[in-house]
This record gives sequence, C-alpha cells and structure tokens, in this order.
Amino acid sequence: MKIIIAAVLSLALSLLSTTVMAGTPTGDKIAFSSDFTGQVVGKLEGGISECQAVAAVYRFDCYRQNYRAVGRSLNGKPDYRDAQKALKTVENTLRAVVKQNGDSSAPPLKQNGRTYKAVRPDTVAASTAAFNKARQEAVTILLRADGKAQVHYQRIASVVGSNKVIIRTDLLTMILVI
Repeated sequence: MKIIIAAVLSLALSLLSTTVMAGTPTGDKIAFSSDFTGQVVGKLEGGISECQAVAAVYRFDCYRQNYRAVGRSLNGKPDYRDAQKALKTVENTLRAVVKQNGDSSAPPLKQNGRTYKAVRPDTVAASTAAFNKARQEAVTILLRADGKAQVHYQRIASVVGSNKVIIRTDLLTMILVI
C-alpha cells in the first residue's frame, strides 16, 4: 500500500512540475540573474578595456562592435529586453558615427580577430560627443527600470555611464586636437 501511495504521489508531483514548467520560460529564456547580469557587465567592461587599447580613430567602431555583441547576448531573454534596447541605442549611434565620419583613406585595423574602421581624425571630438550622448540616453533608459529589473539594470548602467570611458576618451580627444 505504501508503494502505491508513493507511486501516485510521485506521479502527481511529476504532472504538477510539468504543468508549472509549461508556463516557465526554458532554454535561453531566463529570469533576472545576478550571475548573468555579472556576465553582461563583465563583457561591457572587457570591451571598454579592449577599445581603450586601440587608436582613438578606431575606437568608435570597436565600441560599436562591443555594444552589438553584448546586446546580442541578451537575445531571447525577455527580462533583459529594455537593457538590450538601451545598448542598441548606443550601437546605432556608433554605427551612424562610423558611417558618417568614416575615413576611407585609413586602412582597417585588425586586432584580436576583429576589424575596425576608422573615423576621420577631425571628427573625433564630434564622434565622442555623439557617443557620450547616446550612452547617457541608454543610462536614462536603464535607470528608469523598477521592480526586479532595477538592481540588474543599475549594474549595467554603471558601466555604460562609466566616467572612466568619458575621461579617457575626452583626454585622447584633447591630445589629438592639440
């Protein structure tokens, strides 16, 4: 009798978990996760470091590719949809900057398996301003989050709006202008 009760209970639990799981996103559709948010932050920071290592004229395409890669890593994760939109805003601005200010006389830079296009040196200051404006718009989007998203989006916003990027980029702009 105990065996039958255990079997019925096991079957009921199995059916219940299957029913509950049917309404739960599976695969790459995850809910907010500190670990995943940490990975996003780490990728953004790693990209910033990588882009700081290239010449200022190539930096905008480097940042564009970084924001694109990180944004794509959020595909299929509905809880991170607004973060993905914020990163896409920056990527789109950088794409326009590189297209509008591209330096066709400069050879592409190949580094770490990636190829970067240059902007004209005389457009670095304007390109930096557009980049900073896009970053601030993205930070605004991220900081408007509430509920469960708030803590995760704040972590991402802290990297997107990092003063380290602004200061380094502005210093290099001043050096190029002088």
